[in-house]
Amino acid sequence: MAGRCKYSCATASETLEWIKAIVDFIKPFTFLINAHVVNFFSDRLWEAVDKDWIDCLRNESTENLLLIPSGIVQDHWPDSLKEFVLTLKSLEFPREQADLQMVLPSFPVTSLNTVLAQGMNLKKKHEVEVLSAVVNSIANTVKADAIVDVGAGQGYLAQVLSFQYQHSLVAIDASSHHGKVTNARAERIKKYYAAQMPKNGSGNKNPNVPKTITCRVMSIDTLKALSNMSLHSDDVEQSKLVEQNHQECEGRKLRSSCNSLVLAGLHACGDLSVTMLK
Repeated sequence: MAGRCKYSCATASETLEWIKAIVDFIKPFTFLINAHVVNFFSDRLWEAVDKDWIDCLRNESTENLLLIPSGIVQDHWPDSLKEFVLTLKSLEFPREQADLQMVLPSFPVTSLNTVLAQGMNLKKKHEVEVLSAVVNSIANTVKADAIVDVGAGQGYLAQVLSFQYQHSLVAIDASSHHGKVTNARAERIKKYYAAQMPKNGSGNKNPNVPKTITCRVMSIDTLKALSNMSLHSDDVEQSKLVEQNHQECEGRKLRSSCNSLVLAGLHACGDLSVTMLK
């Protein structure tokens, strides 16, 4: 029988209770969690694990071992091991997709059309639809001059915010390859929106697409240089890819016309968020 989650994030106090339960649960195992892989072998850390657990699991079938993450235990296991697995499962965040209208009632989520969703799997499409709606609402509330997409990758989030929600974007990623893919996607999407303008009765032959700049960030100094670049300068082509190394970024100082920025990141992993905030 799998352990059922008995915690909730419905209120701040319930969320704190859940966090505290997780902290208390993992505290006895911090010696394993914080250890480097090399130390696991050099310090023989497996010897610190309950001997009854080791003896039991050593002889267990692969099929039963693979069921552990799902909270499935075997009757012949030590009680302490069964309690560990069931408690672990009870602390897990539910994986069922929530009803977005209930979770985010003030953020109407717009489904992406096939052009904007090109290259996305269903999981990525869901993530981008939800986060873009939230970021759009925040940017409108604070009247942001631009949005900075941190770790933009192939530009999925940036281009939805740019084409669908009509925000000015700076898409930053460390990979020059991602920058090229972002630029290529933007050009294809731009053609689609340009073709739609006459059909919608608009006299403008070009879609009102905010400028998107993709820059390879090498250091904090590069970010400082980037902050001096104009997002609204007429000499920057819409959706143009700008790839610059540290020296080029330092050499190009354009007057900034931004008063308010919103930082966003679909997968701002590791210390990326801290670096961007600096």
